[in-house]
Formats: sequence, C-alpha cells, structure tokens
Amino acid sequence: MKEDQLQVSHPDSEPLVAISGRGLAGEILDLDSGGAFSFWRWCPGNNSLVTHGQLQGDSLKDWMMRIHPRDQAAFSRFLDQEWKPAPPYVSIDYRFNANRQGDWIRVRHTGGMVVSNGITMITGMVEIISPPQRSRTLLERMEGEMIEGESRLRDFLDDAIPLYGGTNAEPLLELLRKTLRADTVTLVRLDSRLDITGMTTPGGGGDAFRVGDLGGPLRQALTSPEGAPECEIFELDLDPSKAEYPWIAATSVVMPNGGVTAVVCAGFRTSRGRCGARRFHGLMSLTSTFTAARICREQEESYRRDLLAQLRQAQRLSSIGRLTGGFAHDLNNLLTVVQGHLHLLDEAFASRDWEAGSEPLAQIRHTSEQAADFSQRLVLFGARKPLEPKVCDLNRAVERFTTMMRRVLEENIEIRLELDPQIPPIRADEAMLRELLLNLLVNARDAMTSGGTVTIRTQPESRRDEGSGGPSTPAFVRLSISDNGTTRHSQQLAAMSGSPNPSEFDGSASGLGLYHVSSIVAEHGGRIEVCPLPTPGNRLHLFFPADEGPPEPGAMEPSDSQRPPCGNLAEARLRGTTILLVEDETAVRKLVRKLLEVLGCSVIEAVSGREALDLWPGIRDRVSLVVSDIVMPEGVSGWDLARKLHHRHPDLGILLTSGYSDLPEDHGLGGIPRIGFLQKPYGVNTLRESLATLASPVLAS
Repeated sequence: MKEDQLQVSHPDSEPLVAISGRGLAGEILDLDSGGAFSFWRWCPGNNSLVTHGQLQGDSLKDWMMRIHPRDQAAFSRFLDQEWKPAPPYVSIDYRFNANRQGDWIRVRHTGGMVVSNGITMITGMVEIISPPQRSRTLLERMEGEMIEGESRLRDFLDDAIPLYGGTNAEPLLELLRKTLRADTVTLVRLDSRLDITGMTTPGGGGDAFRVGDLGGPLRQALTSPEGAPECEIFELDLDPSKAEYPWIAATSVVMPNGGVTAVVCAGFRTSRGRCGARRFHGLMSLTSTFTAARICREQEESYRRDLLAQLRQAQRLSSIGRLTGGFAHDLNNLLTVVQGHLHLLDEAFASRDWEAGSEPLAQIRHTSEQAADFSQRLVLFGARKPLEPKVCDLNRAVERFTTMMRRVLEENIEIRLELDPQIPPIRADEAMLRELLLNLLVNARDAMTSGGTVTIRTQPESRRDEGSGGPSTPAFVRLSISDNGTTRHSQQLAAMSGSPNPSEFDGSASGLGLYHVSSIVAEHGGRIEVCPLPTPGNRLHLFFPADEGPPEPGAMEPSDSQRPPCGNLAEARLRGTTILLVEDETAVRKLVRKLLEVLGCSVIEAVSGREALDLWPGIRDRVSLVVSDIVMPEGVSGWDLARKLHHRHPDLGILLTSGYSDLPEDHGLGGIPRIGFLQKPYGVNTLRESLATLASPVLAS
C-alpha cells in the first residue's frame, strides 16, 4: 500500500462540510467514521495508551513501532517535553504505519496535558494529512471552509437586507447565485394549476430552463406528499443530454394563504456543484421568504391600482350623473336654437330669399359645434384612459373648462378667474385636469346651497437656487380654488391617507371627490394644501411641478369651421379615388357619402363589417381607401374589419370613425401608419385632412 492509499474519500475540490447535509456534528462523525482522525490518550504514570479510531495502538511501545524510524526520535522528544496544562496544544507531523506492512501515511499528532482526578494525561488527536502534497489535515480544510462559508453568509445577509423592500427580483437572485456558486438562479412563476407562466433570471435572460424540461418534474415535486411546501428544499434531476443545468436545488415560494405562486430554482451543470451548495440551503429558504413578501406587495399594489381605477371611474360617472341635468338643460337650449333657425331657413327657401338664409345657417353651424363640444367632453369624462401627461398651459385648460361649467351650474353661482399670465407651463394630462376641476366645482356648488362665488386663481411658486444671486425660478404652479360655502368639506383632506376609508367621508360624496382630486395631484408629482379661512368656506391650494418645455398641442383641437383649407395637394390626392364606406346608420352613411362625393371620390357602400368582407373580393382592385364606423352589427366591428383588411393589404389606408373615445392602440392597432382614427362628429375639412394623410403615395403621383 502506498503512502496516500489510506485516505478519506473526499476529493480536495469538494467542500467537506457538504457531504451529509446533517450539519457540523454530522460532518465530524462522517470524518471520524471515514478514518480522518483518531483520539489518543497516554498516561505517563502507568505508561498506558488508549486510542479510539482507525489508527490503533495497544501500547506506547506498539505505537512507537508503527512510526517511521526516521521520525521516532522526534516523537520521543515530543513526549519528553515539559508539558504544561493545555491549552495551548502542541503538534508534530510524522509518518505512521497503520497496518504494520511497511506502508506509511502522514499524520499530524496534537496533544496537551490534562489533569483529571489527580492523574496527569497527555491527550489529543491524530489526524491524517490529505492529500500528502499539502500540509493540511481534513479537519483544517473543513475549518477553512466553515470560515469561508461564514463569510459568504455574512456577505449575503449584508447585501440582502437592503433588497428586501425592492420591486426587482433580479438583484436578490444574482446575490443568491453568487453565494451558492450556482450556474444559474431562476424565479419560476406559477399559476394556480402549477403551470409555468414566466421565468426571471439575472441579466434578463429568463430562459435558463426550458418549460418543457422543467414543467413536468416541477409539478410532480410540488404535488407529491414529500414535495414542497412541506419540504423546504427539494432537488430535481433533469436529463443531462437536454438540459443545460440538469442538477437543480429548489424551494417553493409559499404565500400567506398557503398557495405556491413561484419556485426559486438554483441550477448546476454538475452534481458536485449542487452538493457543494447544500450548506447554504437556508439562504434559499430566506430568498423564498423575501420573494413571497415582494409578490405580496406586487399583488397589493395591483389590487390598489385596480381599486383606484374603479374609484376614479365611479367618481367620474357620479360627477356626470350629478351634472346631467345641467347638460341636458343646455343641450335643450341648443336644440331650440337649431329648430328655430331651421324654421327660418324653411321660410327663406320658400320665398327664395337666399340672403335671409345665411344668418340661420351660420347660427346652426355654431350651435352644432357647441353641441359637438359638449358631447366630446362627456365622452372624455366617461372614458377610462391611462395617464398621458403633456406640456400644457394651465390657464388655457381652466378657461376652456369653466366656459362649459358656467352653462351648467346654477345661475346663483359665479365663477371668478384670477389667472396669472406669467405662470410657466406644467406637464399634465388635460383629461385628468378636467376631472379634477369638475370635482372641485361640484363640491363648491354643493357647499354653497344659497349660491355664492367660486374663485379660481393661478400663480407661480418661485424658488431661488442656493449659492446664486440670480433671480428665482418657478418650481411649481399653484392652482387655488376657494368658495364661500357653509360646508367645510376641505377639512376632510387632512385626514386622508393612502387608501380611502368610506367611514371618514360625509354622505354628500364630497370627501370621495377630494380623495379623487388628491390622487390625481399625487400622480402628477404635486401636493395639496388646505388653507383655513377666517369665514365659512373652503380654500385649496394645488401645486403642480413647473415644466420648462413649450406647450404641446392640446387634446381639444379647433372646431372644423376654424380649420384652414386643406389646399390643392389634399384635393389632388383624393380626387378620383374609390372609397369603401362602411356605416350601419343610414342617415350618417348618406351624409358621409355626399361629403366624399364633394371631395371628388367614388363611393361603394356597405351597411356592416360582414357585408364589407363579403364585397371585398370583388372590389379590392378598385378601392384605395376604407372609411368605417367602429360599432356595427353582425359580429364584425370596425376594429375586426381593420385587422382583417390590414393583414391582407398592409398598404391599404383605413380610417375608423366613432362617437366613442377608444383609440386604435386600445385594440392592438396602435403605431400602424395606414390606420387612422376620426372622432365623431366631424366636418368635411377634418375628413379631407384625415383621408389625405392615409392616401396611398401612388395617388399623389
């Protein structure tokens, strides 16, 4: 037997403490049973020797005879030294023959003096040095790995704690991968049926495991009696010929309700790598706990966003309901004007007095534009749209909104504007601004039961840059709204927190409206302050961050009669083209056909999307543009028709029209240059501009 044959079967490249997975005590027992060390005790008084382990000796003489002859003198000096009570302990290395056959192994003998019951003993431990070319014992290697593992644990905890409240899972997964020294760590998201819905891997890969390889074994482990969540850590063995990381250590992410929503999978290219990570399984469980908390926060935030969206929609519709009477009253006035001037037109046509008919025509056009403006505003209030901030002029938004509100509020309520023309622009969603103003004006109206004055004031809030002597620069734009009502509803604002509590609001719904206002201001990066008045009434200061950019075009464009003529180029692009007109309303279809014919177009009519698809094979070679309503019968909407025609003919121009506010991007058709949208009602100039934009370049030649 050679000198290195009597070795414990633990390759030097593998961590010794990860063999059994039974902790430090288990690892020491494994080393003892494997013969890595033996206990040694010698009593000089009676020269008795007691050994325990693989390295045995019946007596000190027998032990000495097993020592290499060249090392016996050194061992004798080791025993004859002047011993002092341990610690410290003293060590000596020598060659030892375990089988008395002339083959030697290298050992390290550590001893110290111990006095027990008046008897002096030299006691210690004999360790095998493995491998021979290194002067380290197995226990020393284990000690080094324990120290190194402790350092890795400390580093993980130091870096993981700041990541606990984060929303991104990748930094924590990457930290776990480095600590485990795994080849990959992936968060596998699961649905209620334990099907894989997504994977998150540091670096944005997400494809460390193939769903087909991992899905079946993962589901089997999670549903087996021995699997997760009862077992914190479980291992999966995939097919090494197919999977890049076939050796997996995994832990389930268990939610408070007991459901498994994800699994943290550490993948290794070798089984030895997975074996070496077993001592850090506790960190996988900790990562699972952190991940469960993060997913809970995601779900709570999603639930909060959904509730807030529902609240906004409910508040928007509630505000419309409370103002419907005012709108109906004003629309009835407009209809009275239209009907009266139509009667005057009839008389002018009967008497062939064309000059007398010009004034009624102008009044009807102006009144129809007012009615269209009303309908557009109602659609905007009722629509559910994401926040789309643009650089806008707050004064202009206030003026346009209060012009409409003056017509629907009671006659005993006055709106007074004090707008500073020097305020900078702000970045805001104009539809949200209208909702905000609507809620505030409705609350003011409800507070002033006997009438009164609502004052809306704007002014810049300036700041001076530190360390500079230059002039101050506007940091915010302040929008102040005050009334002299008898109800102090604005005082409820101070008690509002992150989520609405209906018990805190009064029955008039003013509190709910204020919560809606505060959420809109917060989303714009602003704040609200309540200014107490010395007299009954309410005053709120709304602060919006100033923006240095120029105002962008507003959501409300000039009316059709105010648009400049399109010019000869637009006329040339359209004249002589054939247009497929799809509209189920007979009156609208006849009117649009006449408008298209005025523009020099030939028109083919269809009363539904289904009929248009049936006609298409026979007319596709003639049609250059399609104008289609969106809401139509027979199961084929304008969106469906546009998708089918655009798929067959990507260069075909399609103009969709609707009285609703849905846009192509809301239905998966956004960003397509050949598909346009036109809000009803519209005039001939608007129609001509929209069609000219979609006309094929071939027409322009």
